[in-house]
Amino acid sequence: MTRICVVVLANTMADLKNEIEKAEELKPDFIEVRMDYLNEEIKFNEIRKISNSPLIATIRPKSEEGYFEGSEDKRLKLLFKAVENGFDYIDIEWKTKECVKIVEKMKKRRAETIVSTHNFLSTPSLHEMSQILGEMQNTGADICKLITKATSIDDNLTILQFVKKESKEKRLISFCMGKLGVLSRILSPFFGSFFTYASLEKGKESAEGQLTIEETREIYALLRPQ
Repeated sequence: MTRICVVVLANTMADLKNEIEKAEELKPDFIEVRMDYLNEEIKFNEIRKISNSPLIATIRPKSEEGYFEGSEDKRLKLLFKAVENGFDYIDIEWKTKECVKIVEKMKKRRAETIVSTHNFLSTPSLHEMSQILGEMQNTGADICKLITKATSIDDNLTILQFVKKESKEKRLISFCMGKLGVLSRILSPFFGSFFTYASLEKGKESAEGQLTIEETREIYALLRPQ
């Protein structure tokens, strides 16, 4: 199933609400709200009111190439507040301190957790990625997200092999970032990835190699049997 998650990012609440309304018109399968882009107070209840889509709260810290500069305690409190205001998922980094406890607390609040890790430099071997995934699963995550960087076209083949093998028994999101990783972004759902990511519009990408939702859908339409 070719599910698409649209990533929405903005610096102000007014712009964020406008972007979410635009996203809603395109009827994505999920909307990820990148709250680390905001420069003002996050009004979670207002976000939930204007969206009927499953919402993912993500507050990426600077250590993970995000923009959140506050304390870790504040970041986690914001994620819990997102869930209290109706967000369906949170994305929490695998390297987060006490990740297991955070996952447990989220489950008590009936929110699903996406435990994520990003390799911004390369794509490891199949064996190494399988080991990492095993450790990620030990957190109790509902979904594991393992994203790598493509430094060659062959890296797409490696990550797609990985997805095909590991997604049979686990919910997994996995593909390569970068210009050379576009192929895996597109094809990963066909190999079992829970969904792929897309930007709302050109120039609003949250990572290199990200296509727009309209571009992604056009490609999927071409790939479907007539």
